Amino acid sequence: MKTTPQNKKIIIIGSAVCCLLILLLSWYQRSWRTMDVILFMGQSNVSGAGGDASQAPELIEGAGYEFRAVTDPDHLHVLEEPFGENENRGALDDTEILERKGTMATAFVNAYYEETGTPVVAISASVGSSSLNGWLNSGRKEEAAARLEEAKECLRKEKIHIRHTYMLWFQGEADANLKTTGEEYKGMLRQLVSYMEEQGVEACFLIQLGPDLTDPAKHQEIMQAQLEICDEEDDIILVSELPASLTGEGMKDEGGIHFTQKALNLIGEDAGKNAGAYVALLSQEAEGTE
Repeated sequence: MKTTPQNKKIIIIGSAVCCLLILLLSWYQRSWRTMDVILFMGQSNVSGAGGDASQAPELIEGAGYEFRAVTDPDHLHVLEEPFGENENRGALDDTEILERKGTMATAFVNAYYEETGTPVVAISASVGSSSLNGWLNSGRKEEAAARLEEAKECLRKEKIHIRHTYMLWFQGEADANLKTTGEEYKGMLRQLVSYMEEQGVEACFLIQLGPDLTDPAKHQEIMQAQLEICDEEDDIILVSELPASLTGEGMKDEGGIHFTQKALNLIGEDAGKNAGAYVALLSQEAEGTE
């Protein structure tokens, strides 16, 4: 059957349109950047009460950004210390009890980026002196979820594709003070992580609590509970036990609770490296099944 000139013309035009659509799709995909979102959740050592921004590491270019839910929810900012300095709102406002002076965020993001090659959007969602019961029943988990939702909207407008969403959890001093039992702690942390997963978080990266230098036995039950829940739950991943060993000079402030910037840098680097290795392995496994 012969092809008429008219049919040839239709075929040529159709082919050209298909090629144009492919090119447009390719351009559209390239115009969107890919990043991982991580909520930094916990209490005063996440807020950076004992830190010093001037001693934080320099951010690797392109490695990390901060979503500022309170002060500028419409734009991303290059991550800088003190991370979350003015991000106090509602149930996640600790301005009356501490000053945010420098955090582990930059050290974490640098190490994570070196493992994954994927930039991080960090969201400040911590509050000093917060127990797990407070996180569950005082509006804190809802405020963290709201910040995550606002970040998603900002990233959509910024043409950023979210590859993974995680929460980083570093907390426990308040529960030790309240004499929360290990089983109670595990049950409440399970509830919190499950709630955050309903909001889009894939898993929780946990940094083990360190000892109270003024009373070394005080934190032990919570520290043990944290190790146990990471063994028991696939979606709660232990990314650092380093705080337990940082008991030397210059690692904590005079009160024995807040880590100095020197210690925060070490903790952040360790946790970021291990979290990044976990995510990189997930990516390799996913590619292997395709």
